[in-house]
Amino acid sequence: MSTPTPAAAPNPPSPQSTAVSPPSTPRKRLFIRLLWLGGLLALAGLIIPFVYLWLSHRLNHSITDDAFVEAHIVNITPQMVSGHLIRFLVEENDRVEQGQVLAEIDSVSYRDQVDLARSKVEAAEAELRRQEAALDRLRIEVPIQIEIAHRSLAAAKADEARAKQALKLTEDEVEHGIEEAQAGLEAAQADLVLAKQEYTRFTNLQREEAVPLRRAQEVTRSRDAAEAHRKLAATKLAKAKAERTRIEVAKRTLEAAERTTEKAVKGVDMANTGYDQIREVELLTALKKVSVAEARKALTSSEDQLKYTQVRAPFPGLVVKRYRHLGDFASAGVAILSMYNPDLIYVTANLEETRLRGVAPGNPVELQVDAFAEPFRGRVVWIDKSTGAQFALMPRNVVSGEFTKVVQRVPVRIAIEKDDRWPLLRAGLSVRAVISHGAGDPGWAEQAAREMKELETRYNQPQPADHGAGQGDQP
Repeated sequence: MSTPTPAAAPNPPSPQSTAVSPPSTPRKRLFIRLLWLGGLLALAGLIIPFVYLWLSHRLNHSITDDAFVEAHIVNITPQMVSGHLIRFLVEENDRVEQGQVLAEIDSVSYRDQVDLARSKVEAAEAELRRQEAALDRLRIEVPIQIEIAHRSLAAAKADEARAKQALKLTEDEVEHGIEEAQAGLEAAQADLVLAKQEYTRFTNLQREEAVPLRRAQEVTRSRDAAEAHRKLAATKLAKAKAERTRIEVAKRTLEAAERTTEKAVKGVDMANTGYDQIREVELLTALKKVSVAEARKALTSSEDQLKYTQVRAPFPGLVVKRYRHLGDFASAGVAILSMYNPDLIYVTANLEETRLRGVAPGNPVELQVDAFAEPFRGRVVWIDKSTGAQFALMPRNVVSGEFTKVVQRVPVRIAIEKDDRWPLLRAGLSVRAVISHGAGDPGWAEQAAREMKELETRYNQPQPADHGAGQGDQP
């Protein structure tokens, strides 16, 4: 078994080397320190300009990543009609023109409603024409009837006047005849008395033969003639008295004429009621006109509903989403697709309220869109008058006493300057907005806002004359 060999001991340092080492160590350390200091100074010289530029940029700009490309996306829905989609004429990303048919709803029932409404209009118009013909006939007949009634009244009054005159004449004539016959009877009686006296006297004288027989015979003949005259006068008186029946006849004729006059007066009154009939028929005609107008409105409404079965584009734009497909049931007011106008694209930057200082309408903006390598240029159009929190689905409730301050964000609309990449912009793209501070350009901002409004309202539908809708109303 071998024994281990002991290790050799280190050689002790020589006196010369021990004397030289202490002076070299401090110099080396100093050099290293100077080297580090120079490096730090050089690094500081490189960093400070960048820090200065960064701070200057941050102080002179408001920057936010909460910005997006936006457009007015419109949900296209069937208007007032529902039914199965029998035609779908567009796909997503299709460009459409104003008034182009996008889809069509089954229109059989709505076409039947139009036919029914049209038949009601025709019936109402026929009834109106009949009523107007009756009114025209009354307007012709009533004046004629009134004129005839007035003429009948005038004739009846003339007959009544003639009957009165005839009655008076008859009464005068009959009374005069009676008086004349009475006077004749009295004269005949006086002659008869005288003749009887002469007859008695001459008869006695003839008996005494004081006078010739012929004279007695003459006296006898005179007596007999006077008696005949008396009888004739009595007969005439009776006849004259019998003429009083003519007075009764004349009175009855007058009464009949008076009744005829009364009937004629009533006939005039009755004829004058024709004007009331005209007014009544005029009111009925007006009601018929209202019925025709209502029927026409119902027809227009039915035609509108039939027209609404074809869903049309309200403006030229781009279809971005389809919610329904061929054969689906589409309800009124439920979107079947969405579209927007690609010319009306802008950026909305939700800027923190602490970064609003220095931001004014008209300030230039650098828009760093994630989808593009080079940024876009733009300018501030306007700063919203309210924060986004005002339109949150769950608004803040600070009444309960629990409150946490949160920096609010204010929407800022930015107009994008168009270049060759404009057609490639899409609604919803993320944007980093860098807004330069400055006094802004209010005149340019007002003009830009006006142009945006004109671009949006260019395709507004014309309003009816009886509705004073403003130009800024949405179509």
